Amino acid sequence: GAEKACTNAQWISHTAVECTVPSGVGAALDVQVLLGPSQMPTEVYRGFGLFSYAAPAVTSVTPTVGNSAGGLPVTVTGTNFGVVDYEPRAFVGDTPCSRTLFVSDDRLVCVTPAGGGTVGVSVKVGNQRGTPPPSAFRYAVPFITRVYPDSGPMSGNTQVTIVGNNFGRSAASVPKAYIGKHACAKTRWISNMMVVCYTPRGSDLVYRHFVTVNVEGM
Repeated sequence: GAEKACTNAQWISHTAVECTVPSGVGAALDVQVLLGPSQMPTEVYRGFGLFSYAAPAVTSVTPTVGNSAGGLPVTVTGTNFGVVDYEPRAFVGDTPCSRTLFVSDDRLVCVTPAGGGTVGVSVKVGNQRGTPPPSAFRYAVPFITRVYPDSGPMSGNTQVTIVGNNFGRSAASVPKAYIGKHACAKTRWISNMMVVCYTPRGSDLVYRHFVTVNVEGM
């Protein structure tokens, strides 16, 4: 970014000066000292990568649970986001928020990306990204509201549609459906609210089995 002048610069000795650092963000910033009139310095001394502002840090997020499809505005609270809008970027896990809105030095709003699991939330501003806490935001677990048809032949391979929510952001989430303890012969992702199970071969005629869906370990 643009150079900023320190305030209250004072000469201490021929080897030291003292100043009050201006507000800013970033790491490994250059420091230069100008001697002589500011409009036309007689000497310039420059040190490369000598000064860093504290990295952004996240202390809490609200709410802490959201839909796996994303799109939820989440308030991110912390420190060192910048006293003005330096275009910070929030991340949920390793995925950038679909939109990050600057509010203040200690508050941002992140519109969550699609995802799954329990992940840390971090912020990048300037050329620094803070270390996320191990668990700050949790994507909601998948749940089922309807299964149809609800019966089929022992030979298996019945196409069963499972309706619910939080089945993942795409086929890359690799959802896996189960009939009882047995994995479906194939699970096909349709949307965040629907998967299709091709049933495994059955082992009994009358027992009714729970249907479950596992998405990204949940």
